[in-house]
This record gives sequence, structure tokens and C-alpha cells, in this order.
Amino acid sequence: MNMQSATARLFWNALRIPVLGALVLIAPIVRFVCSCALVLGIIASVVFEVSAVGPRFPFLLMLGASLGFGAFLVLYEGLIAILSE
Repeated sequence: MNMQSATARLFWNALRIPVLGALVLIAPIVRFVCSCALVLGIIASVVFEVSAVGPRFPFLLMLGASLGFGAFLVLYEGLIAILSE
């Protein structure tokens, strides 16, 4: 291993480890919030669409936002997996 490679590896680890630590530390909170937003958003979207409370409920927009929380959670877990290697 040459000097340039060792320096790059040291810099990468100096950057990676604190970021990984912060992400792992807040992971339970992110999982809870995203999971609740996903499940409750889907339930609320279906209930409001079926009940026809208002003149026009943005069902697809609300469903998309709820599924977005699930996609964010998948990306968050993927980032933790990439940084932990």
C-alpha cells in the first residue's frame, strides 16, 4: 500500500465513522417515525377516499407521500449498510 492510498483510507475512515455513528444513533427514531407515517398515511388515505368527506381528496398525492416515507427508510438503511462496510 502506498502513501497516497493510506492517506485516502485514513481520510475516508475519519469521515465515515462519525457519520455512521450519528446515523446508527438516530436510527430507532427514524424507523419509528417513518414506519408510523407510512402505515398511518396509507390508512388515512384509504379512509378519507372511501368516506368521501370533502369534495375532492388528493388520494394519490397522500398515498405517494406515505410511500415516500417507506422509500426514505429503505434508502436510510442502505446508507447505513454502505457506510458500515
